[in-house]
Amino acid sequence: MEVYRDRPADKAPAEVAPEVLKEFDAAKFMEIGHRTLWGLRKAGKGPKYFRCGREIRYRRQWLLEWMEQGGTK
Repeated sequence: MEVYRDRPADKAPAEVAPEVLKEFDAAKFMEIGHRTLWGLRKAGKGPKYFRCGREIRYRRQWLLEWMEQGGTK
């Protein structure tokens, strides 16, 4: 029998996996809506990302670089 444990409630998603964030967590880190981040990605104007199976992932460093550039490529 396997026991699955949730992420600790007292830690933010970025503290659990500091380098790689899911799309929702990346949007939260950037303080924008996840639909806004999705729209930027679809328009080719968002930060770099990669796929992990069917999910989109962002490296924290890529998000910081993108924000420092003023949010444009």
